[in-house]
Amino acid sequence: MKLRMSVFALALAALILGAAVPAQAQMAEKAMIRVAHFAVDAPAVDVFVNGEAAITNLPYPEVTSYVALDAGAYSIAVAPAGSGIDAAVIGPVDLDFAAGTSYTIAATGQLADSSFGPLVIDDTAQLAALTMMEGGSTITILHGISDAPAVDIYADDAMILENVPFNAYATINAPAEEVTIKITATGAPETVVVETPWTAYAGTQHLIAAVGTLTDNGYQLAQANASAWNAVEWLAAQPATNPSRSFATLLAAATAADLGGALSGEGPLTIFAPNDAAFAALPAGTVEGLLADIPALTNILTYHVIDGQVARRDVVAGLGANMGTLEVTTLNGSPFTVMAGESGVTINDAPLFETDIFVSNGVIHTMNGVILPPAAN
Repeated sequence: MKLRMSVFALALAALILGAAVPAQAQMAEKAMIRVAHFAVDAPAVDVFVNGEAAITNLPYPEVTSYVALDAGAYSIAVAPAGSGIDAAVIGPVDLDFAAGTSYTIAATGQLADSSFGPLVIDDTAQLAALTMMEGGSTITILHGISDAPAVDIYADDAMILENVPFNAYATINAPAEEVTIKITATGAPETVVVETPWTAYAGTQHLIAAVGTLTDNGYQLAQANASAWNAVEWLAAQPATNPSRSFATLLAAATAADLGGALSGEGPLTIFAPNDAAFAALPAGTVEGLLADIPALTNILTYHVIDGQVARRDVVAGLGANMGTLEVTTLNGSPFTVMAGESGVTINDAPLFETDIFVSNGVIHTMNGVILPPAAN
């Protein structure tokens, strides 16, 4: 994705997908904006702010990160990628953004019918009605399937939202655990529109959007994840009950290597975080040996970190431009290899597990493996 250095793009250069909510002091002074492309039959789009292209080639069904803007009025327009603002299919429209408030601007519906258009969600107002449960998360759920009837939404067969029409949304509290999200026609639980397992993370504000069309089963769940915590705080908050989604070993290693301050600093950083299951899969004695060899431990940990913020969409674009293989230089100076295969994206053959968890100082991608720099190999 190309970023032009407008006011909006200066902030966008920090992040690209999901949603990093900044420190509370910055939030109090700025308006926070992200853009979602949920229009199923629209091509990739460019987003113009005050007449300048701030985001280019945003594909369906992606969501940009939150970015900080000075509070005030802005002219927003959306056009097919590369076509220029004169071809805008949304706007230009003037929108006012208040300080201390976060917004999601979504293009929803279909170009082929009258359902296409912009939807502005005041995320702060949604969260203000809730108090996040200790160790839990919040979920904003959007019904964005334009040819679907009103729906009921279930978590593990318990109804959590009822009679939600197209383009409507609601925010709820959720425990930090894996649940099955099921969306059905209102009053007809046997008529399942979407059913999928999904995990809520502690201290995270999740956006889930059911998007697409019922025609030919062309629907899916799009999501974005945001946390006001920094990377270390977010990793430490995840419960140890599921080794695939806990990071106690990584944090212990970072503490031993005196990297906790760097990983919780201003950033931005991209962290490829091995989960506890990844460390448990190493040969017996490996972790203990590394904890006793701080230079080697530091070398391996910094091999999992990139300076700057790289989202999943950046990786996908890089893979597409480089025949499915991409080399990325890490903080320890050595590159790792990213590859796309039938089973998904791997880094030095270690599979990514969850991507685009945006925190206040960067983005976290979790991994089911520990990668070793060339010298360690």
